[in-house]
Amino acid sequence: MADEQFRQDRFSASIFSRRDVGPGLIRRSFWPGFFSRVASRLQWDARVIDLTSDAAAWPELPDERRARLTTLLCGFCVAEDAVAEHLLPYRDASKRASMASDEDLMAWVFFLQRRDEIRHAAFFDRVAGEVLRLPGDTPAERRDAARAEVPAGVLELFEERLPAVAGELAEERRELAAGVGLYHMILEGIVFGAGQSALLDDLEDGALPGVREGVTRIELDERWHVGFGLRCLIECKPSREAMDELLARGADANGAWGDAVPAAMRERAARMFARRLSVAHLTDPHASTEARVAADARTRAA
Repeated sequence: MADEQFRQDRFSASIFSRRDVGPGLIRRSFWPGFFSRVASRLQWDARVIDLTSDAAAWPELPDERRARLTTLLCGFCVAEDAVAEHLLPYRDASKRASMASDEDLMAWVFFLQRRDEIRHAAFFDRVAGEVLRLPGDTPAERRDAARAEVPAGVLELFEERLPAVAGELAEERRELAAGVGLYHMILEGIVFGAGQSALLDDLEDGALPGVREGVTRIELDERWHVGFGLRCLIECKPSREAMDELLARGADANGAWGDAVPAAMRERAARMFARRLSVAHLTDPHASTEARVAADARTRAA
C-alpha cells in the first residue's frame, strides 16, 4: 500500500515539475504535451492478452468468488463502453474553455483518452464473452446480458448521470469543470479506482492471469486520465460552490459497487479523491477532511 501511494505521489509530482512552473502555474503549453507523451508510452493491444487459462479456470472458482468477480467484471464491461461513448463532447468543450495555448494538442489528448477507453471496453467485452461466457453474439448483446449483474449505483452513474452531463456539454449548457469533475474525478478516480483495486487484490493469487494483466494495464491508463482531469480542473478554476458539489457527489458515488468492493478499498478511494483536490488547491484541507468523513460514514452505512 505504501509503494502504491509512493507511485501515485511521484506521478502527481511529475505533473507539477518545477522546471515547467511559472509564477504560480505550469506553463500552459507544457501539460497537454506531457500527457500525450505519457499515453504514448502506455500503448497495448487488448486483442493479444491470452485468456485461455482464465476461461478454463473460471468454472472451477468457488461460487461466492465467481459472484463477486462477475459483479465487478460486468460492471466494467458496461461502464467502459459508456465512458468511451460519452467522451467526445469533452473535446469540443475543452476548445471552448481555451485552457491551453495549443487547442489542437488539447483536443488530441482527449482523443488519446478516448482511444484508451475504447481499448478498455474491447478488453472487458472479451472477458465477458470468453471467460464469463455471457450470452450474445455482439458486444451490445453481451453488455445487455451484463447489466443484470451490475449494481444499480453503477448503472445510474454511467448510464444516466454521465450521458446527461455529456449531453449538456454538447449543448453548451454545462461548463467543462462540472463534466471533468464527474468523469475524471468521480467515475474514474473513485468508482474505477475502487473497482480496479478490488479486482487486482482478488486476482493476486494468479487464478485469472489474463484478466489480471489486462486490469493492471487499464489501471495504469486510468492513472494518467485522472491526472489529466485534475490538471483540467486546475485550469478551469471552478468556484467554491462547484467544488462543494463535487465533494458531495463524490461521497455519494463511493458506495456504487456495494459489497463487491470491500469497505476499506472504498474508503481509500474516497481519501485519494479528497486528497487530489486538496493537493491541487481546489479545496481547502478542512473541506477535504469533511468529505472523507462523510464518505467513510456512507461507506459504513452501506
